[in-house]
Amino acid sequence: MKKNYTKLSTRYQGSKRRLLPWLEDIFIDLNFNTCLDLFGGSGSVSYLLKTLNKSVTFNDYLKSNTISAKAFIQNNDVILTDYEFDLLFSKSEPPSIVADIFPNVYFTDAENKIIDCIIYNISNNPKIKLSDFKKSIALHSLFQALLMKRPFNLFHRANLNLRTNNVKRKFGNKKTWEIPIKVLMDRIRKEINSIIFNNNNKHFISNLDALCVVGNYDLVYIDPPYFSETKTSSQNYFEYYHFLEGLVDYDNWVNRIDFNRKHKPLKNIKASFTRNTILNDFEALFYTFRNSILVVSYKSPGYPSIKDISNLLNNSHRDLNIYSKEHRYSLNKNNGHYHENVFVAYPK
Repeated sequence: MKKNYTKLSTRYQGSKRRLLPWLEDIFIDLNFNTCLDLFGGSGSVSYLLKTLNKSVTFNDYLKSNTISAKAFIQNNDVILTDYEFDLLFSKSEPPSIVADIFPNVYFTDAENKIIDCIIYNISNNPKIKLSDFKKSIALHSLFQALLMKRPFNLFHRANLNLRTNNVKRKFGNKKTWEIPIKVLMDRIRKEINSIIFNNNNKHFISNLDALCVVGNYDLVYIDPPYFSETKTSSQNYFEYYHFLEGLVDYDNWVNRIDFNRKHKPLKNIKASFTRNTILNDFEALFYTFRNSILVVSYKSPGYPSIKDISNLLNNSHRDLNIYSKEHRYSLNKNNGHYHENVFVAYPK
């Protein structure tokens, strides 16, 4: 099969997209058919596993990520046509949640109205009938288009001014920021249409906290949030992508917003893998999947240490191997000082 996983672009924090050829070399030496991508994120690794003819289960606690995964992992043959795409921009009278709640926060007033219209036409317009897979492609295209128009590709600050101020910039891509949402969405839609394929296996999607996932899998891939050695904070994906989570819970969005904060994020949800619980959480995961090959991605230096993770894996599994390479992470001032590590361990 032609390996087209490199065509899957993403603007997701911590994405493994640039590491996929390296990960492929690791996966192809392992004997497995069914696999779980426990912290699925952008879906890049799940899509790689699909190209390797595996039966893939994608899990992520962000609903928006599971919708994207449905579009190009669970979906084997459905595309979103030109005609259906144009319907998303049909004139309608949608609710104005984005326009009313987020003026001058993330997007311009005109763009906010377009976002409201697109969401209504995808999900609630009775005149437009799309299948679940087509809706997923449409939503994924919208997610990626909106990330492309955001400074740092995130929603962690109310910083529209970084895009609109007429000043010299040392970061970002103002040219892309000013491309219409429809043009960016169409680019992503065509990309997704081009990579959809059937590997003759069934694929599954779940939207659970990592510690709530159970099942029997030949291999489990684990790529958890990272903590630095010194800072108490971690990569808070719920904070980074709350706006996308609001879009997929559009009718209930207002009830979930924390209006006490300037950028109006969703109220936080409890999740595992906090700095205080991460060692116990790793131990619990490794025990839960003690009958599976474990492949664990982790950045170093960080917390817990390579030694900590190794000790836990040696308790639950056997024949631990560690692969490591220097890797530059975007938006990180310490680029060049980090390594990506992959632990591979086998059931006892």
